[in-house]
Amino acid sequence: MKIVIRAGGIGTRLWPFSRQTQPKQFHALVGTETMVQEAVSRVMPIADIGDIFVSTGTDLVGIVSEQLPAIPSTQVIVEPALRNTGPAVGLECILLETRYPGCTVASLGSDHHIGKPEEFCRLLKVAADALEDMPENLFTIGVKPTRVDTGFGYIQKGDVAGTVNDEPIYAVNAFTEKPDAERAQTYVESGQYLWNSNMFVWKARTVLDLFEEYEPEIYVLLQEIGAAVGTEQEAAVIEAVYPKMKEIAVDNAIIERAPQVVTLEADIDWSDIGSWGALTDVLPVDDQGNLINGNVVALNTNNVTVYGGQDKIIALVDVDNLIVVDTGDALLILPRDGSQRVRDVVGALKEQDGGDRYC
Repeated sequence: MKIVIRAGGIGTRLWPFSRQTQPKQFHALVGTETMVQEAVSRVMPIADIGDIFVSTGTDLVGIVSEQLPAIPSTQVIVEPALRNTGPAVGLECILLETRYPGCTVASLGSDHHIGKPEEFCRLLKVAADALEDMPENLFTIGVKPTRVDTGFGYIQKGDVAGTVNDEPIYAVNAFTEKPDAERAQTYVESGQYLWNSNMFVWKARTVLDLFEEYEPEIYVLLQEIGAAVGTEQEAAVIEAVYPKMKEIAVDNAIIERAPQVVTLEADIDWSDIGSWGALTDVLPVDDQGNLINGNVVALNTNNVTVYGGQDKIIALVDVDNLIVVDTGDALLILPRDGSQRVRDVVGALKEQDGGDRYC
């Protein structure tokens, strides 16, 4: 099994900590390792270093090399432009299928917290074993919900499609992206829905065949890249061809259209560290519900998330339900339950003259 750690995203909802030059996956938000380092360490028990690849953008290749020196440059898949996860997955599959025909690929995120890494690795192996007899299936890792959350996509489980290593494999009936609170409540109470972790295991050839069927324009461009793999022109062809692909998420491109999608139900203490509000899922809070990092004085303060440095004191008095993030050149203040709005701030900055330098 080849493992691809996708590390090309920007993580705008964690602005101003996460920037284009150093997105969230290259920060140590939870432990002592950065999130991308944790993502690689997590799979080391089941993969040789030669089977681990990192997919990232051109501007981030240097920081990948710095933080992951054990990963050879030949195993860094470079995306010349931001085209969302559809083209990114297509690129990793055409490169790996051409180099390793018939390979199984685990396509994983670099910005997740997984508190049960052994169980996570076990499920990856279950999916890889199952694909030997079920090569046309796309495996998703579905996470058992622990609360009602409108910030995640949901997977509706269907009937049991089979059992591998005593683990049930469920057919997927439907995907729902970020339902409203009432629907999310119904989903969680039913026991028939899982959070969509956006982590997958599949045969690279199957993915390419689905691109051919559902996104033929992308497929034609992937074939151009495939023809150049292993030649002196490989990098130049990727540089010229990849930016021509339309921007689309892999879910919309193939997964939601594919006829054979299955899921494994994962109890892995998972959290998508996608927003400042999500940090309280994985980091301890004090008796007042505060999550504090930095040089902070908090008086009569409750349910506040604060991130700052040591060179500046942040003093909070008689406030509740806030997020405060200070990075020196930017200060973010908003309600804790409004953390999804950070993306709007980044969008507004990009529209301002000179605002891009803060993104």
